[in-house]
Amino acid sequence: MFAFIPTILSVLLLSNPVALYEEGKTLREEGKPVEAMRVFIQAAQSGTEDEMLLGRVYSNMANMCRQANDHETAFEVYRMSATHFRKTDDTLAYAYALNNMAWEQAAMGHKDSALLLIDSAVHCYPAPPLTDKISETRAAACFFAKEYDSVLYYTSSSNASDYQLMLCAQAYSFLHTDDSAAYYARLLLPRTTNLFYLDDLYYILTHNDPEVGKDSLLTLSSQRADVQKAIKERHGELTKAVDILKQELSPEKHSSFRSLILLLALGGGLLAWGAVIARRQKRLHAEKTHFERTRRFELEQHIRQLREAKDLRHELEWTDFQAFCAQTDKRFNALTGKLQARGLNEQDIRICVLVLIGLSHKEIAEMLNCSPKSIGKQKDLTARKLGVSGGQLQEKLHNLAIL
Repeated sequence: MFAFIPTILSVLLLSNPVALYEEGKTLREEGKPVEAMRVFIQAAQSGTEDEMLLGRVYSNMANMCRQANDHETAFEVYRMSATHFRKTDDTLAYAYALNNMAWEQAAMGHKDSALLLIDSAVHCYPAPPLTDKISETRAAACFFAKEYDSVLYYTSSSNASDYQLMLCAQAYSFLHTDDSAAYYARLLLPRTTNLFYLDDLYYILTHNDPEVGKDSLLTLSSQRADVQKAIKERHGELTKAVDILKQELSPEKHSSFRSLILLLALGGGLLAWGAVIARRQKRLHAEKTHFERTRRFELEQHIRQLREAKDLRHELEWTDFQAFCAQTDKRFNALTGKLQARGLNEQDIRICVLVLIGLSHKEIAEMLNCSPKSIGKQKDLTARKLGVSGGQLQEKLHNLAIL
């Protein structure tokens, strides 16, 4: 009579987004990515308003995309997780999502975009444990850009993670420093079970370790062959899981494609194309707005620090113009280079920096040892060189420092 109760309970459990999320995690840990992806998709489509849960669901799906080496899809899904995390009070989760987006950009060869996302993550949560992950991502960005000396800089910490040690061994290998490559490979080999790490470690030891004998080479080759076989099987399953996700993420894409063919047949294809362009422009505008907000926050923070400094002259190293420029650019995003390109001289640039900080004519005159009246004239002349009036100079400098 009550034989149907377990079935009902099972259905109720699997309609719960939290239960679905936990089930997906379990399946993923058991090495069942296809089943895990299906369950995560169910959780995402459950209609839940729990932004934190949705962020975690999308983050797990993105991790599987990363393992399948589909970095473009991983980036888009990490961006979806970041969108949900941003709606919560958990700034660490949001910062982690930004850092993951940065890693995917680095893997796709977009180092500059990766560094901007890293900066945004640091501003959201400038403390451990995120700073440790940021070091990993900076090292990865340098590695994918083939800047191997920089990789060694970001992996030199005494508490380097397994991933950093892996990058360090690979960097030494590419730099043809065989002893160091083999040393870090031997250091990491006993403490990792990551198949992708093991594959690279066996390769490094086979090709870079001068102490490996003939018998050891045979053993390493055999072990690497087993690892590569396991990776191939795992990658095949992960690729199937990602294909399922892509089908779910792009039903509108396939639908709009069929609609587009129909519209073209009716002579209305341009309208559909215009809609696609409009959506793309809207997305680009949203990304630009987010970037500018992040830069403006950073700018305001530096301005406040300088205004509150006990010795502003010392902070900006006024005794040496080159040192002054370097310190200014460090805080204001290569501002002095932009001003020099517009024909401003040393005195103009010093005045511009002080105007940007928000000092009055009297305060600027005291810093530069001249009269407030001459500062007013100099400020107007400088503003003219930048194509604005004296009253618009500070806003112009804000824009130069942000963009």
